[in-house]
Formats: sequence, structure tokens, C-alpha cells
Amino acid sequence: MDPILGHVITGVVALVVGLALQRFADKPKLQYFIPGTFMFDVTDPKVTLQTDSLTLQNAGRKAATNIELVHKERPDHFQFSQAISYSEDQNPNGEYLIKIASLGPKEFLNIQYLSHIKPPVLRRVRSDQGPAQLIQVRFQPIYPKWLTVVVAVLMLSGFGLLLYWAIKMALLLGKLLAGS
Repeated sequence: MDPILGHVITGVVALVVGLALQRFADKPKLQYFIPGTFMFDVTDPKVTLQTDSLTLQNAGRKAATNIELVHKERPDHFQFSQAISYSEDQNPNGEYLIKIASLGPKEFLNIQYLSHIKPPVLRRVRSDQGPAQLIQVRFQPIYPKWLTVVVAVLMLSGFGLLLYWAIKMALLLGKLLAGS
């Protein structure tokens, strides 16, 4: 084999392995979702109240650090459902920041908003590792364990049967092609 070709192949393999290691390395994966908003029209005194909720989750395998919840302006009232240390700040653009030092792997937190003057406008969520991803959520029914097991057994049986017939057809096709 040509020595230059050997060096090129070594370089390509090293590059592929390096990219694969980087791709699958432990890293934080910050996600957030807004499960719901509700408006209350209170008659005495005449006021409209709005409640919002935001859930922030680190679905990765490494801690997310220096997390910022960036709002257009300071929400009327907010509180975290868990005890967590945070700080409040304002950036030069006038945007209001809620800063959280870190969020561990598989950890989540929930923030509740109550507004009566202006609704909270969340601009973005970010950390040192990059922006958080907004995920769409919906409620899903939870089925009984026995039903989940039955469905899994039926699906695996069907897949096994499909695989069996695919192998039988391939063998038959191989015999037919070899015999002609």
C-alpha cells in the first residue's frame, strides 16, 4: 500500500473518531416549556389576573451553568416552586434577567408568574453552554402497566414474525436466483 494513502486513511479515521467523541460527550441540554396560562376576571375589585408557569429542565448529563431567563421587563410577581438561589439584574437593553448559578443533570425547576398590570414576556433562556430549547408539550394519558406489557409483547412478536418472513423470502429469492 502507498505510504501517503496510509497517512490519509489514518488522518480520516482520527477525524471521524474525534468528531464522534465530541458528538457523544457529556454536555448539558437545557430545555424549557410553558405548560399553561390562565386569566381570571375578578369583579370586586375589578382586576384581571393572569397566571403563567415555566418549567426549566436540564435533560443532559452535565450541569448547565450561569442560566439566564431574559424577560422584556420585570414580571409583576414570580416565585420558584423549589427553594433555589437566584439573582435579579437588568442588561443595557433594559431587559430583566433572572440568573441561576447552575442546574444539575436531570434537574428541573418551575417558576410561577402572577400578573395584574402587564403579562410576562419571556425573550429567551440561555446558559454558558448555549441557548435553551423551547419544547412543545401536551398531556398524555398513562395506561395501566398490564396494557403496556401486552402492547409491547404484541409489537415485538409482530416484528419477530416480520423478520422471520423477510429472511425466508430472502433465502427463497437466493435459491431462485442461484438455480437459474
